[in-house]
Amino acid sequence: MPSPFEQLVNQIRTDRNVCGAVPNPVPRFDPSGGNERSKFLMILEAPGPKAIASGLVSLDNEDQTARNLKSQLAEVKMARQDVVLWNVVPWYLGDGQRIEAATRADIDSGKPYLQRLVLLLPRLECILLFGEKAREAHVFLSGITRARILGCHHPAPRGMRGENREENMKVLKMLSE
Repeated sequence: MPSPFEQLVNQIRTDRNVCGAVPNPVPRFDPSGGNERSKFLMILEAPGPKAIASGLVSLDNEDQTARNLKSQLAEVKMARQDVVLWNVVPWYLGDGQRIEAATRADIDSGKPYLQRLVLLLPRLECILLFGEKAREAHVFLSGITRARILGCHHPAPRGMRGENREENMKVLKMLSE
């Protein structure tokens, strides 16, 4: 029997008519990450090419965004099992060569799945929205959960310029204490 997270991914793949696609534009949840007992939901914009290649939304993907976020979580000693990593748009938005920015329509299309995910997390304490596009779901999320909702800078290299990394670290440290 598939886990509730796998059922959600399968539903998205069915709805998007991409079942059996190789590589699949809807990567799965990382089995090394959090699960239904997790306290934190971390939302980024959309899966990148490395998530599509690995088939997972994972801190272990071979890209700088994953490395940055993994490093930040390790620095504040936030347990990986406490964190579910996902995207406001759970499918790839690109042409294989480069990723496109999520549009309002993309984000709106992803909201029902985000709601289903939030409902799978009964111990959810906080949702962290990483980046401008993820933050567009803030008001929507505020209407479906009592969990705290915080904004952070996107952990991509561009997002970690200047004081942005330290600002993210302050948020993560506060949550891990």
